[in-house]
Amino acid sequence: MKWKNKGHEFDAVYTNLKKRSKLYLFGAGDYGEKIYELLSLKKVVQGFIDNNTDKQKKKYCGMHVYDISQIDKEDHEIGIIICVSPYFRKAIIQQLMLEGYIYNENMFTMEVYMSVYYAYELEKLYFPSISFLPSTRCNLNCEACLNFTPYMKKFDERPWEQIKSDVDLFFKRVDYIMLFHISGGEPLLYPKIGELVEYIDNNYRDKIHLLRTVTNGTVLPKEELLEKLSKHRIEITVDDYREAVPESCGTFDKLLALLEEYHIKYEVNKVEEWIDLAPMTTHHEDWSEERLCKKFEGCHVPWQELRDGLLYSCNYASYAHVAGIVEEDKDGVFDLKEYTERQRKELMEFRMGYNKKGYVEFCKRCSGYVDMNPNKVMPAKQMERKK
Repeated sequence: MKWKNKGHEFDAVYTNLKKRSKLYLFGAGDYGEKIYELLSLKKVVQGFIDNNTDKQKKKYCGMHVYDISQIDKEDHEIGIIICVSPYFRKAIIQQLMLEGYIYNENMFTMEVYMSVYYAYELEKLYFPSISFLPSTRCNLNCEACLNFTPYMKKFDERPWEQIKSDVDLFFKRVDYIMLFHISGGEPLLYPKIGELVEYIDNNYRDKIHLLRTVTNGTVLPKEELLEKLSKHRIEITVDDYREAVPESCGTFDKLLALLEEYHIKYEVNKVEEWIDLAPMTTHHEDWSEERLCKKFEGCHVPWQELRDGLLYSCNYASYAHVAGIVEEDKDGVFDLKEYTERQRKELMEFRMGYNKKGYVEFCKRCSGYVDMNPNKVMPAKQMERKK
């Protein structure tokens, strides 16, 4: 979105939020539990809503779980916070709209509600997530890599002191984050991944709900690293690329066994298709500014990247810059080094998708994120590396 009233874009949302003294959390799961914990001191949460009839038969976090039909939608004090992953949210928003609820009036996503509540009510900064890449090094060369590995002439491994400086600066500005995600590249190939997890956990764990990283399932970590990952309670997403990389099947099974042995929490991510952002074939240079703004607003990219003291509006635009595909977009960044307390709401707005132009330059070369991207491809299809 394009800034029109910087520092005040969510004033109306806050006004609506303040009217809702009876809150229901839609989603009796991990996200709902954490939002409940963060809001429990307000004593306004009336219970959970969930479409799962089995959950409706039990209590969750000591609260009743309701079907949406049991909620009195005529009660103007009621507000609903949608506490599910962005990947499964669209159907719930449509369901609530059919029930007569209005977006940002009496129903809110957890990202919007918590960000606005923290900035306006608590005078603090809440971030839903951040993507942090210490290294782009990867042992795979996926044709439709969202990090644009095939386009990199060389891998980028950032200096350790610079990485620590970024982490320190980020948590100097941000009071709480739902998900701090260490990405890549292949994070398990970064030689200081253990030290990074240890540094974040020792210094800032009270500001983080989920500390997570990801692996492509083709790398076996050594014992020392496994011990650190276990001790510092990081969660791991294990991407299942065995169909595209069949030679990794044995390694994949051994990796899961090791994670079990060291009691490291993990989830296996098996996706049927990827999107191809198609940076070399998509060209929207002739699009109007209005059309580019609408595209960026509808893209719903859930990530921003933290790099060298800067936040990037779109992490994929940042990855494309690192890969040498596009120039750095100065209008699509927020400089945390120059931040002052009076910019709290501006930084919150930036994290929620606002910036100077209302889009990023990479929009002219990108086909968009999951919801709008028609370019569906086989996950992790390998291509030969250029010599």
